[in-house]
Amino acid sequence: MLSSQQRAELDRWSRRHSQPGMRLKALAIRAVALGHTRQQVGAILHVSPYTVGRWCRSYLQAGWPALRIHQGRGRRCRVDRAQVEAYVRQSPRNFGIPQTRWTLRLLAQKVPCLAGLCPSGVWYALRRLGISYKRAEPWLHSPDPDYLKKKRISKRWPSKRGNSRRG
Repeated sequence: MLSSQQRAELDRWSRRHSQPGMRLKALAIRAVALGHTRQQVGAILHVSPYTVGRWCRSYLQAGWPALRIHQGRGRRCRVDRAQVEAYVRQSPRNFGIPQTRWTLRLLAQKVPCLAGLCPSGVWYALRRLGISYKRAEPWLHSPDPDYLKKKRISKRWPSKRGNSRRG
């Protein structure tokens, strides 16, 4: 059924392809070529026998490029980048929330496209959009122009707390 060159190609792709779906397809075709039935292969790999047969026919007709996974497959992302950025770039106070910082839970409550997500789901959505969620510092810097100089001087002197020695 398959030439030795095709079997070597399938063996290589089943071990080293960067996409897991392509490795799975290579394993299925290779197993059928070795004499296993489509039903056996489908049961082991948790895919239908019909799918295994389709992969085999595609590979025999057009080779490896026919098995390529096309972009745009799967469920569409329901998170709208523009909507999330419109909320994140503003203070929560602009939306009637008496806080100065966004939390993941607040974003899930206020941003319509994030509604229903748990805080970790919101974090993953922000990460996919390239928005870094980091907590801000809990204090503001002084408007005093010599603030940084004074801060450096105060760090030189040890604080009174935690420096007591027990005898």
